[in-house]
Amino acid sequence: MWGDFEFQRAVERLYGAFAHHSLPADMSACEHCVDPAEVALFARTPLRKLTPEQLGTYLMNPGTWGDETEFPHLLPRLLEAYATGEMEHWLWPDRVTRRISGRWQNWPAAERDAVEHFVRVWWCRTLGGYPSAPPAQDLLDAVAELGVDIGPYLAEFAGVPGEAAARHLADVISDWAYGSSLRGDAQESMRRWLAGPTPVDVLLSAAVASASPEIADELADAAEYACLIGESLLAEGVLPDAVAER
Repeated sequence: MWGDFEFQRAVERLYGAFAHHSLPADMSACEHCVDPAEVALFARTPLRKLTPEQLGTYLMNPGTWGDETEFPHLLPRLLEAYATGEMEHWLWPDRVTRRISGRWQNWPAAERDAVEHFVRVWWCRTLGGYPSAPPAQDLLDAVAELGVDIGPYLAEFAGVPGEAAARHLADVISDWAYGSSLRGDAQESMRRWLAGPTPVDVLLSAAVASASPEIADELADAAEYACLIGESLLAEGVLPDAVAER
């Protein structure tokens, strides 16, 4: 499990990789959408001091504030703010990853690696405690927007010790049962994983080990949902990623 030290290292690696990107001297914005004084304050605020309110207002005005040339400069602070829960009341983290989807894989290797490493550390850190801000499902949505293979992320539900990961999985199962979906190839990866034995195994094992009757019941109910979802997917002809997991 990734701890706070590894997380801070990932944060610093992210800032270091994007340090050569500066904020454009003239970051224009539509005066009808954003107060010019707010834009001016944003421009003179040091990157690491940008507040959730400033970042959230910026994200809520795509196309009317900036022209995307400013985004690489802002990316480390945006990802850090979401990962530390500062943006809990401002949109969802996929609003960040969606902005770089389809083009970040063409960035220099140091930038790509820093982003991918940060998101993996963020994911494992999320699964290590419960609850989290943002919730695991919201973070999984953000990962899917990057277009990466979510298989290793799903595998961490079984790889991270403790019942927190299982409780996050229970929430993901609940969201899925109510119609949650993922972007592109991630949707099919999730379907194959849910059709396999791992989700039920993780939930039942955690239910048996839990010292809390309430949490044990919560996990057992989620295991039942996961079983029903898996059976439904198998009936549809979904081929599970099950052979290597057994």
